[in-house]
Amino acid sequence: MKQLNDAQMNNMRYAGDVLSGALLAVKNAIREGVTTAELNQTAEDYIVKRNCIPAFKGLYGYQFCCNTSVNDEIIHGLPSQRTLREGDIVTVDCGVKYNGMNTDACRTFGVGKISKDAEDLIDVTKKCFEMAFNAVKVGVDAGIVGRTIEGFLPGGYSVLHNFFGHGIGKVVHDDPLIANYIPKEPDVKQKLRVKFLMNTAICIEPMIILGNDNQYYIDKDKWTVITKNGAISAHYENTILFTKKGKEILTNKYC
Repeated sequence: MKQLNDAQMNNMRYAGDVLSGALLAVKNAIREGVTTAELNQTAEDYIVKRNCIPAFKGLYGYQFCCNTSVNDEIIHGLPSQRTLREGDIVTVDCGVKYNGMNTDACRTFGVGKISKDAEDLIDVTKKCFEMAFNAVKVGVDAGIVGRTIEGFLPGGYSVLHNFFGHGIGKVVHDDPLIANYIPKEPDVKQKLRVKFLMNTAICIEPMIILGNDNQYYIDKDKWTVITKNGAISAHYENTILFTKKGKEILTNKYC
C-alpha cells in the first residue's frame, strides 16, 4: 500500500473523471446490434482524446482498453465482433492512467429492456459496493469489505470467490488485497488484516452472481471467467481515495 503525495492524488482525480466519462460514453453507445469491440473503441477514443492512457492495454499482455463481459461472463471478457442483443447485460471494466497514476472502475449495463432478475442483480451489486464503501475508513482492516458484503447480500445471490479488489496508484493492482467475501484460506485471511492508510487508494469491486451457485470456469481464451451453470452476473467497481478530509470516490462523477 503506497502513500501518495498531493500531485499524485490530483492526477488520480483527473484520471478518475476521464474514466467516469469513458464509462458514460460506453453506456450511451450501448444498443442492440453494437459489438463489444465497438464499445471498447468508444472508451479508448474518449480516453486518448483527453491525454490519458488506457491503463489495461498491455497490462499482463492484455490487448484491449476494456474488459467486456456479457451475461454469464463474470469478468475479463474480451472485446470482439459479438453483437449485443435486447435483454443482454454487459459488464465494462476499464482503467485510465494519467501522469503515471491509475484509476479503475466497472459498471454493468442493460441492453434495451432487460429482465427484472437482471435489473435486481445490477441493483444488488451496486448496493454491495455502497455498503462496503460506507464501512471502509482509515485504520480499518481490509477484511471489512468481505464481511460487509456477505453480511448484506440477500438470499438468491452469491459472490465470486478467488478474484479481488485491490490497492491502486502507480500500478493498477497493488496491495492491499481486498476480498469481497469472508475467505477460509489462512494466507488470504492474513493479508486482509492490513489496515487502510491515509493518502492511499483502493478499488472495491463486488462481483455478484444470480443464484446460490458461484462456481466458474475460465474460457479457452484464458481470460474470460464464466459461470458454470450459465447464470448471469454483475460487477460494480470504483476507485476510492483516503485523505485527511475523509474518503472520496474518484470514478463515479458521470456514471
